[in-house]
Amino acid sequence: MGNFIYDANLSFGKMEPIANGNFPKVLNLGKVPGSSDHYPGKESTNVDRMTADVCCAEPEGGSSLTLTVQGSKDGSTGWTDVGKNTFTLEDMKAGTCQAAISPNRFQYLRINVTVTGAFTGSAEAFLNTYAGK
Repeated sequence: MGNFIYDANLSFGKMEPIANGNFPKVLNLGKVPGSSDHYPGKESTNVDRMTADVCCAEPEGGSSLTLTVQGSKDGSTGWTDVGKNTFTLEDMKAGTCQAAISPNRFQYLRINVTVTGAFTGSAEAFLNTYAGK
């Protein structure tokens, strides 16, 4: 069974209306300055076998949404695709849209959305930490 309770600290933010572009937040998977977090032998944790989940509220108008998870070492340059999936309007209405995240060594993650058509409604994206898929 998947993780059905999302943590606000793992949110990429909300997009309203659903449109081309990036969700507003970038997740830092590494140590925060002054933090006592500990990642033995590494500067950040990994997200292998996790998913990026997009929860849509009342999507209408468009025909598809492509969700691309991107990683970066510094959070501002060198964004590389580490997960991607495409969903129809019917998929978006049916429930959570998920993209699997491939193993990578990036400390920062963001989510980019490409839509076909003009959508109404909103979407919020989360890192789903349930790794037992």
